[in-house]
Amino acid sequence: MSFHCLFGGQVVGELLKRRKEWFIEGDFDAYVERIEKPYVWGGEPELLMASHVLKMPLSVFMIDRSSGSLVNIAKYGEEYKEDEQNPINVLFHGYGHYDILEVVADGYQKVEA
Repeated sequence: MSFHCLFGGQVVGELLKRRKEWFIEGDFDAYVERIEKPYVWGGEPELLMASHVLKMPLSVFMIDRSSGSLVNIAKYGEEYKEDEQNPINVLFHGYGHYDILEVVADGYQKVEA
């Protein structure tokens, strides 16, 4: 079962509930209609809403091309910092795709699906 089937409806519901809090370029209702489709991937608004649905902090990382190390580029759900031990970490590839990162003893590794 896909992520969208398990979780997407809750994220869209949270987006609708908070429609005044987040700036969506263009027509909000058209955006929601598009993002509800199972073949459409989410982005920053959906990551923010996911942090609210899960009530957990969510951090986005990218790989620094010069050093090869991970750089934190965004944090969502900072109001849920009490669960700092189990944050959600994702890797952004820079072309609209995210992978979940798993904490290992000496850093992070990409989780293979």
